Amino acid sequence: MATKNTYFWTKQQADGTIRVGLNDQGRDDLGQVSFIDLPAVGTELTVGGKFISLEAEKAVTDLESPVAGTIVAVNEQLADQPEALSSSDDQQNWIVAVK
Repeated sequence: MATKNTYFWTKQQADGTIRVGLNDQGRDDLGQVSFIDLPAVGTELTVGGKFISLEAEKAVTDLESPVAGTIVAVNEQLADQPEALSSSDDQQNWIVAVK
């Protein structure tokens, strides 16, 4: 069962893409993230469709996408350092960029 997409922030970038990251509610509800299954560049997202799977301190879950579009960039740092999602710095805790 996928969790509602209220766990994410979205931010329009200067290049027209939209970055998606984990917000305060997501960090509070999930706790420290220990694993994230990142989607691939080129993946098509739909609002409410499966976005990512993750293992965290308080949950192991699939999360729904808050946006529709094609993934054009992935924050590869998260594959090796999923704990970066616990940061409140949106330069570190972004997950994907979508166009």
